[in-house]
Amino acid sequence: MEEKKLKAFNIYCDESSIDNPQSNMMVIGALFIERGFVPEIKEAIKKIRSKHGVNGELKWVKTSSLIIPFYKDLFEYLFSIDGSKFTFRCIVVDKSQVDYKKYHREDKELAFYKFYYQLLKRRIVEGSYYIFLDFRPSKNRNSVRRLGDFLSMFSRDIKHIQAYSSHENIFIQIADILTGAVSFSHNTPKGSSAKKDLVKIIAKNIGKKNLTFKSTFWENKFNIFYIDLEKRK
Repeated sequence: MEEKKLKAFNIYCDESSIDNPQSNMMVIGALFIERGFVPEIKEAIKKIRSKHGVNGELKWVKTSSLIIPFYKDLFEYLFSIDGSKFTFRCIVVDKSQVDYKKYHREDKELAFYKFYYQLLKRRIVEGSYYIFLDFRPSKNRNSVRRLGDFLSMFSRDIKHIQAYSSHENIFIQIADILTGAVSFSHNTPKGSSAKKDLVKIIAKNIGKKNLTFKSTFWENKFNIFYIDLEKRK
């Protein structure tokens, strides 16, 4: 009997509204791309950027009306890719429910990486994984390595895990855009028309009316996981 060949995935991660005291909900997002298709997707993005004359780092906070035509083509392409090869998942956390004293030793950084773990462990199963996190200042230089260690405890094959500056990686930048769009949808009743237009573009391309829906576990293309911490108390 022929042995099943397991797939390898790259995971690109970013977060939004973690430290902003005016935001009630924080969001951690992860873009999963089958590793063998990364060069093909990167080349397609390069062509779309060239078509629209878009240079520099892509960031949610830089969203303007000038870049909306580019995002329209970009997300139309990205979400046309089969969900087994390209998918986005995020976890939404109500910050008012987080009991730092009882569960996290009054350490916000510890809580943050626990939520990262909750997001990733749900989807890292068979196969091998290369994880690229957006760099953020940390008081504990071992936090990222420990996250990888915990993910590996359940026979998950973590080949690589490291934090990178987002300007070095286009896929971390795209994770920033998608995570920012979900966070904006949950935290900002008002905002720029360009950001609202971008949210509509993303929602349309995943077949949704908005980005405040709750996903079932099996939704693949764009999955929003709400963690209810009240039930865990």
